[in-house]
Amino acid sequence: MVKGLAIFLTLLLAAGTAFGAQLILQPGAEGKDSHIRSGGPTENRGTYSQLTVNWGPTQENRGIVEFDLTPAKGSTINSAILELYNRANTTNDYFGIYRVLASWEEMVVTWSNQPAHYATAYVKVMVGGTGVWKFDVKTLVQDWASETYPNYGFILKKDNELTSPYPYFCSSDHTTADWRPKITVDYTPSGIAPTSFGKVKALYH
Repeated sequence: MVKGLAIFLTLLLAAGTAFGAQLILQPGAEGKDSHIRSGGPTENRGTYSQLTVNWGPTQENRGIVEFDLTPAKGSTINSAILELYNRANTTNDYFGIYRVLASWEEMVVTWSNQPAHYATAYVKVMVGGTGVWKFDVKTLVQDWASETYPNYGFILKKDNELTSPYPYFCSSDHTTADWRPKITVDYTPSGIAPTSFGKVKALYH
């Protein structure tokens, strides 16, 4: 459960404004994510400050992340953007977001006991330098919101896991708050008429 929920209600008084809601999640240490690597198959790194790092060309590295998207359950997802901050100077390779197929625990998950994930990436992005990298995860979040699949989060992995370099994506345990994983979901709640007034913004941080 994500902690520190603050809800802001902003009324839009223009006639005909469609009802929409925005969910912004960027948790701190209470967030659920971990770094896993084949070079330390039984190591748990639930408090590690990074999700995927450069350990060399012979070790696979992955990040596993889960957000609590309960407020958007049953809704129509208009957009969903995942933002990850890369500290590495250069990587220049594709990274994909893969749906996790089973539950896992942040302080227990390791390379050896990691949950299975769907074989096909929902989205891939070429990562090539420092800064924020954005992944369009609308389809994945819609599948969760529609309860087509349960939300067990996603795994972030490189197309070719046996080559360097890797990015230094930051985790929710990183000391720099703005570098932590962030997801922004714009959605239309179930049962809301398109001509309804108002906008609800739920902000987690």
